[in-house]
Amino acid sequence: MSEPLHVVVIYTDAGGGHRASAHALKSCLEATGRYRVNLINPYKALIPHLDIFARLGRRSGEDVYNEIILRGGRTKLACWLFYVGLKLNYVLFSAPATRILARHFAEVEPDIALSVMPLSNRVLLDALARYRATRGRGRLPEGAVLITDWAELARSVWFPKRGDYHAICGTEEAAASVRKSRKLAPKVHSMGGLLVRPEFAAAAARPASREALGLDPKLPAVTVLYGAQGSARMAELAREMAHVPQKAQVVFLCGRNDAIAAEIRALDLPYPAYVLGFTDQVPEFLSVSDLFIGKPGPGSVSEAMALGVPMLLDRSLALPQEAAVLRHVLSRGTGQAFASRGEFRAMYATALSNGTGPRRASVPNTSNADIVTILDRIAAARAPVTAPKGALLPASETGRD
Repeated sequence: MSEPLHVVVIYTDAGGGHRASAHALKSCLEATGRYRVNLINPYKALIPHLDIFARLGRRSGEDVYNEIILRGGRTKLACWLFYVGLKLNYVLFSAPATRILARHFAEVEPDIALSVMPLSNRVLLDALARYRATRGRGRLPEGAVLITDWAELARSVWFPKRGDYHAICGTEEAAASVRKSRKLAPKVHSMGGLLVRPEFAAAAARPASREALGLDPKLPAVTVLYGAQGSARMAELAREMAHVPQKAQVVFLCGRNDAIAAEIRALDLPYPAYVLGFTDQVPEFLSVSDLFIGKPGPGSVSEAMALGVPMLLDRSLALPQEAAVLRHVLSRGTGQAFASRGEFRAMYATALSNGTGPRRASVPNTSNADIVTILDRIAAARAPVTAPKGALLPASETGRD
């Protein structure tokens, strides 16, 4: 039996989507028995000393994004300034970051290095090229970038202008954009949806029981989720729901935001409210929900679509890269978007007035199966290391296959 191929997945904890995609990759690939997957956050494990935000202030770049941009709701100008700072960080420290990452690749010897984070992929690919040049046996590793956004915010944010790697896209909008690059077009791979954790596919096939989750089977169920970092906006919406005469039971999934969870628990709400912190039961709660309320994160929206849950999306807190998500949801009629509290109250009341009714048809998401097929294809593309002139490699060192 051949040794499993080694995939190194590079991710960040800035927001929850990149980590979720990394863990989804690990679950999907390792379930085949053909892969072993290691996850690494370079900002914490390899290059924390190169973080310009930590050098200039008290917070790391990830903390600035999570605490100020996401929790603080500063998703407009402050968000753009953060992106500029992050890009500048890589311009200033790309040389040492490349050396450090190349040394890491030499230590762990990946067969495939795959990034699920933006802005830094030129450094990743330069480091992989440096490692490839020193590889003395077996097959050369392949590089890949899996976009976790609906579409690229701007050219080269995710996909650098070069052709020495594979581009993996979950939407046709993203794939069509990347195919415009003649160098990269032959290496674009499409999935049937953004990558979601296998638990959501399981929940779509077999929804949870409301009773098992502690919910009333007779009342409409609503899930409110503003990503892994939560948001102060959730408490505002909780108060607005109190002014709607139609009643529902509402599950507030506050993620790692203990402060907002405590604030909502302290409210005297006239409807059943269930307030949870970070939980692995998001698939189960969404599977029994009649309505999803939250920010238009590509991951959350993909999960709701896979489960056929109608959506009310908060466009006032949309990040720049989430505009494409809103366009898609509104054009397909799978949800509505609000900005003000008044708009939210009206849309929420209408949604409850329409009753639970039959579930909306889910949007098939084949990403879990597709990503395995794509990685198999990328693995097969690995070229053997070219031996020095006149040297012969033993048959056992021509690859892992």
